[in-house]
Amino acid sequence: MTRASDAPGSASDDFTLPENLEGLDAATLKRAHAFLAALAEGTFPDGFADSGMLTWADRLFEPQTGAHPASIEERLKAAESRFLTLVEQIPAVTFMAVLGEGENDVYVSPHIEHMLGYSQEEWLSDPFLWYYRLHPDDRARWNEEFARGVRTGGPFRSECRFLARDGREVWVHGEARLVKDARGRPQYLQGVAFDISESKRAQEALLQVAVQQARNAEEIAIAHRVQTSILPREPALPGLEIAAIMLPADDVGGDYYDVRPHDEGGWIMIGDVSGHGLDAGLVMLMVQSVASALTVAHAPIRPPELLALLNQVIYDSIVHRLQRSEYVTLSVLRYRRDGLVEFAGAHQDILVLRARTRRVERISTPGPWVGIRSQIGDIVEDGEFILEPGDVLVLYTDGVTEAIDADGELFDVERLCTAIEEVADQSPAEIRDYLLIKVESWSPHPTDDITLFVAKYSPPE
Repeated sequence: MTRASDAPGSASDDFTLPENLEGLDAATLKRAHAFLAALAEGTFPDGFADSGMLTWADRLFEPQTGAHPASIEERLKAAESRFLTLVEQIPAVTFMAVLGEGENDVYVSPHIEHMLGYSQEEWLSDPFLWYYRLHPDDRARWNEEFARGVRTGGPFRSECRFLARDGREVWVHGEARLVKDARGRPQYLQGVAFDISESKRAQEALLQVAVQQARNAEEIAIAHRVQTSILPREPALPGLEIAAIMLPADDVGGDYYDVRPHDEGGWIMIGDVSGHGLDAGLVMLMVQSVASALTVAHAPIRPPELLALLNQVIYDSIVHRLQRSEYVTLSVLRYRRDGLVEFAGAHQDILVLRARTRRVERISTPGPWVGIRSQIGDIVEDGEFILEPGDVLVLYTDGVTEAIDADGELFDVERLCTAIEEVADQSPAEIRDYLLIKVESWSPHPTDDITLFVAKYSPPE
């Protein structure tokens, strides 16, 4: 044995170095001794600081009389004590069951009380307590996985619920294996169990979020199909060159437009359902169906009358059948070949680019929303305007004028009018595409549907 010199401030006068460390230089030994001395002082705050107490030497030490060789029995007891202390300090339940030879020794660590509320003594006194506390719905899986582990020799793994003393459900992850003797006979089963309840709750929360997201995605996909499938494929009316587009947002907002021809010209409709998602899509589908039926069944009907009848049906469907509170901002326009346009409803301003002035005229659409009250015939307002040769009619939804830039500023109707005037000489398709580029440049990530309807008037022969 070799003695290292004392470290500064050490509470120990001597430090005996094991022979397998002989040959180290004095500076290294001194630093090691100083470290152990400091560790001893922190471990024994009462002032007793013997660095030798920090090691598990092959000798036992008597603080008063010095060291003496320990007997085999003493060394076994010390090792067992150290092992038991180590096992019982692990923040998990360790367990063991002896198998065969008529033995029925069982051990479970005291941490079982922290996990399930039963003391170590209670658990050991009743060898079937663990089975009684296993959740009834998980017993079959536990037995199946345990049997598989026994057949294969392990490891056995399972995640099951246990019922704690206070009624809580505790998710437990258990792992065990069979330990065999030299002849391959099973001697005992040993394992460990962890409380994974927090992890399971986090998994369940994530799963619920994922399921809800999947449902929302499916709902939006259905609403997209509903919304786009009922739009006119190739809208056309005599005397009008038409270019239109509807771009659904990620969360469907219920934009709607339609073109229905008749002998004198045709109907143009544009609207937006409040709310988002599948309900908005269903309301929009009902509006389209009812409006189409009314224009066919009542060919001479005027816009105010059509709007009042449509509202009566939609109100009943929304309030009494769907039991929802959605409403629709809707404008219905009856177009005639001679350029006369009659309209009713409440939606965005109607914009007309006048060919003779190359300026946009804004026409307001006062009136009630559809679906707010059962009868609106007495409050519907109507209006009219004349399209002249070369005039361009522009209809849109609030996804255009309420598009927001990075600073939170709206695209607004004034910018829309300016953009229209910038391409006054272009075709309807070119005007539509230009306006769309302007809006998308202003707001690259729109949160609402975008609908644009552009039509240039040329008197038919």
